[in-house]
Amino acid sequence: MPLEPEIAAHLQRLAALPAATLSGLAAYREGAAHSAQTLPRRDLPIAGKRDLRIPTPDTVIPTPDTVIPTPDTVLDARLYTPEGEAVTGLLVYFHGGGWAASDLDTHDALCTDLCSVSGVRVLSVAYRLAPEVRFPLPLDDCWHATRWAAEHAAELGTDPSRLAVGGDSAGGNLAAAVALRARDAGGPALKAQLLIYPATELSRTDTPSYSANAVGYGLSAEAMRAFVGLYLNAPEDALHPHASPLLAPDLGGLPPALILTAEFDPLRDDGVLYAQALEAAGSEATHLPGPGLIHTFARLAAISPGSAANMDAAAQWLKAKLGS
Repeated sequence: MPLEPEIAAHLQRLAALPAATLSGLAAYREGAAHSAQTLPRRDLPIAGKRDLRIPTPDTVIPTPDTVIPTPDTVLDARLYTPEGEAVTGLLVYFHGGGWAASDLDTHDALCTDLCSVSGVRVLSVAYRLAPEVRFPLPLDDCWHATRWAAEHAAELGTDPSRLAVGGDSAGGNLAAAVALRARDAGGPALKAQLLIYPATELSRTDTPSYSANAVGYGLSAEAMRAFVGLYLNAPEDALHPHASPLLAPDLGGLPPALILTAEFDPLRDDGVLYAQALEAAGSEATHLPGPGLIHTFARLAAISPGSAANMDAAAQWLKAKLGS
């Protein structure tokens, strides 16, 4: 179907702005933050939100000659609490931005909406960004944050048996990898994974959706390839299942997944293929397509009816999976 009219108008507004490129990463990050601040928000109620900090243990970086432990890292995070006094499930959320941009503020409205509609708590995590920190360290941050959330469920007001991970784009990639890692490590047990237009195979950027949606829809194929280059240390890293979950030799035994895709998105086929692979391996997977929508639609709910409908459907799915 054609672009949703509201999405088309949004793209026209973007086209009128100065082009942001990854050649100047600091300026790109500032532009992404400014763009998020100017987007309208839905007025959905929550009980409140508070910022907190999550400590992580030393991470060991292997080199050809030695191993170098990095110093302890403290991650910024934000906890969103729905209305009511009940203990709820918890969604640990990882923001998009090509592993190289965005933060808690750029995804504040998205997390508020998910919390309000689902009735579950949302813990948004600001992992370290590439290229200053490359694969697998941003994933390590997300893994440690998920384990920390499970261990500190009581102080977060959540039930540790109702834990999920989620994210959009690069964050969806990280969430899928955390789910794989949790399965292989024997926990923490996850009830669900919410993957919003996730990147699932970084070794391949020549799918039909990359070709059909290469330019003109916000995220370009060229930009996506550049993001992958910033995130990975070397091309061969893309073959690791924690970078490309679609390449995991076994996708069985994973928590139920809801995978949202956008029609006009280079990453559309990444999500579709991952949903199919999960189902083929015996894992529960639901694919929610986004006809007429583009990459980043999860943050356009205030201006796009289709975006709002899909995000509310995702929140209701979360409510069903994490309900008491």
